[in-house]
Amino acid sequence: MDKENWYVLRTYKDQEYEAASLVDTAVSKSLYSLCRVPKKLKVFRNRGEFRLVEEIMFPGYLFIKTKRPKELCEELKKSRELPRFLPFGRDDKGEEVLIPVSSVDLDFLQNVCGEGLQLPMGITEIFLGENRKVLKARGALERYVDQIVRLNLHKRFAVAEIPLFQRSQTVLFGICLEQDQEII
Repeated sequence: MDKENWYVLRTYKDQEYEAASLVDTAVSKSLYSLCRVPKKLKVFRNRGEFRLVEEIMFPGYLFIKTKRPKELCEELKKSRELPRFLPFGRDDKGEEVLIPVSSVDLDFLQNVCGEGLQLPMGITEIFLGENRKVLKARGALERYVDQIVRLNLHKRFAVAEIPLFQRSQTVLFGICLEQDQEII
């Protein structure tokens, strides 16, 4: 029997949850085991108070775990319901296929969202040194501290350049400082 793997599905921005719902209702459960829209937590300041907001991590994308990518691809192409899925990848013969998630990309996703991509990427507690340099981090950003390209302490986020999806991708991480314990 084939091994179950994760694949990427593309849809239109702001239609990710509708697309996941379509998969859930229109596709046989025998064709896939999980369909996820990875999320992240972000810190939002409102009148001096910090609040957590949940957002979609990669707008326009959802991830599906299946042993039968060809059959699933055919089933998704048959669906005439909205939202539509954008063109899939193509194989050597030019036929549409689902795009597999590479092991490097899956490692990142599972590191920040859990094994089944079910958890929102959490807030990272950071510890600063001289000149606001991040000395240490505890949370999702921990493995990527050396890749931070932007740090906004006022709005409590860090942006890191991470090699994802065969290119350098900027990923926004929610952060908090030691004194922000009420956030996490």
